[in-house]
Amino acid sequence: MKNWIKIDQPNIDEVNSLQMDLKIPHFICSLLLQRDINSLDKAKLFFRPELDSLHDPYLMKDMKKAIVRINNALGEKIMILGDYDVDGTTSTSMLFTYFSHRNYDLLYYIPDRYKEGYGVSLGSIDYAKDNNISLIITVDCGIKAVNQVEYANSNGIDIIICDHHLPDNKVPEAYAVLNPKQSNCTYPFKDLCGCGIAYKLITAHNLKSENKLNIRSLLDFVALATVSDMMPLIDENRVMVFHGLKEINNNPRLGIRNFLKSNNNKVDESKISFNIGPRINAAGRMKNGKIIVDLLVEKDPNKAMSLSNEVEFLNLKRRATEKDVFENVAEKIDYSKYSNIFYGPNWSTGVLGIVASRVIEKSYKPTIILTDFNENLLIGSIRSVSGFDVYDALVKCEKYLYQFGGHKFAAGLKIEKSKLDIFSQNFEKVVKKSVNGNMFERKHKYDLEVSFSDLTIENVKIISRMSPFGLENKRPIFRSDNCEIIDDLTFVGKESQIVKSYIIDSSNTKLPFIAFSKKDELVNLKSSFNILFTISINSYSGKEQVEITIKEISFN
Repeated sequence: MKNWIKIDQPNIDEVNSLQMDLKIPHFICSLLLQRDINSLDKAKLFFRPELDSLHDPYLMKDMKKAIVRINNALGEKIMILGDYDVDGTTSTSMLFTYFSHRNYDLLYYIPDRYKEGYGVSLGSIDYAKDNNISLIITVDCGIKAVNQVEYANSNGIDIIICDHHLPDNKVPEAYAVLNPKQSNCTYPFKDLCGCGIAYKLITAHNLKSENKLNIRSLLDFVALATVSDMMPLIDENRVMVFHGLKEINNNPRLGIRNFLKSNNNKVDESKISFNIGPRINAAGRMKNGKIIVDLLVEKDPNKAMSLSNEVEFLNLKRRATEKDVFENVAEKIDYSKYSNIFYGPNWSTGVLGIVASRVIEKSYKPTIILTDFNENLLIGSIRSVSGFDVYDALVKCEKYLYQFGGHKFAAGLKIEKSKLDIFSQNFEKVVKKSVNGNMFERKHKYDLEVSFSDLTIENVKIISRMSPFGLENKRPIFRSDNCEIIDDLTFVGKESQIVKSYIIDSSNTKLPFIAFSKKDELVNLKSSFNILFTISINSYSGKEQVEITIKEISFN
């Protein structure tokens, strides 16, 4: 249990004060204070997020300039250019949907992952030139496209950039740049995703239009993108995801309706993360993200069905490819090393990042997965663990690299084949030198110790209203000690790896549980044990009951 770390607890007087105001259990007040909800007014906004609380879009640098240019573009041809992931494809679909209703002459462009790579390519500018485009709006890309924007300018094409990635020192000389992370942008919330910024553009345009459109209906796009891009679910993000999930559940868009058939319950943020998001990403990983935009803007049910079937096929292909690469890699892990670096000549570049993340689940240390890019170059994805900056590690090895980019937890790289061995040796040295104590031992943080007796349906419903959960508003994790299983174990799932049964704690309260990755520990139990867990309301059988999901197990 040395790796079980309790989150810093609020002052007891603050907890008591908040409890007097809110009239809810003490332990829930502690959870709220951990999230900086320290007053009745803040609690009202937290539990009932209002769209009126969103910031004025005109606070964003260049927003007025962008709207003037778009208003002057009626009668011109506009191209929306987005990245091939969830954020890029939903942003493109959303802008296309909105401006189509405004009778603009539009087309959209999603770069080919394999032929063009990420972002704005010179080829995309040539495509715009060949199609008489005079204005390009980029979404989820463009902030580093200095040369490409210069090329567009030289061809009489204006560009409005909507991007959320960190700018370099030199920002492209575009007609307008919408990015709150610019050093000279005073917009109060810096952590919007690309689709969030595109929504602010739409909001700004709608505010200045005589006939207002119902743009709330577009928040489903923002919810999909914000959750899939793992943006912090605070401030504007939480408000937009909250209302976007309502749109998905109450009036699902034709293009995503077929993705929801496997969901018996309502769609929440976890269903986006593990069900819808991966399906959308699969198209860009295995073929081309344009299929997703085609699907999300399609109005014909038969065509939408055909496109969603194609996406489902690509997702199955992605899963099979990912499984093959992971199994190939997993058997080669050297647990004595400080890093994992694996190369395979025929692996799909579309699954390298996913496989790297899965390897980290098995072997908790920085991981690089590489495959052939061409005859001379390898291309790879790198993922890190908490506390280790892989981008900084790549900087220290840059003399061996052909190209790289990314951030502290994830990056991409290209390297000459002939330099792989020497790079691997030096990267291992850099990681080894950087290791502090038990950095590569997985740590598990939890919010509170609770008694099962406090986990009533009423209390769990209050906690569930703290959703949507995600980065900076994580689903609460609880601890309970001296637990015992009091019924036979049931095994479900394709490989019978999921375990279900009933459990009691020291309060002698009985609750059903489910565990997705603890089969070996549960089968071999010989004494009482301690658990970290999350809670939810299970209403699958038509009857509501509290269910716990076991995350970690330790023994007394």
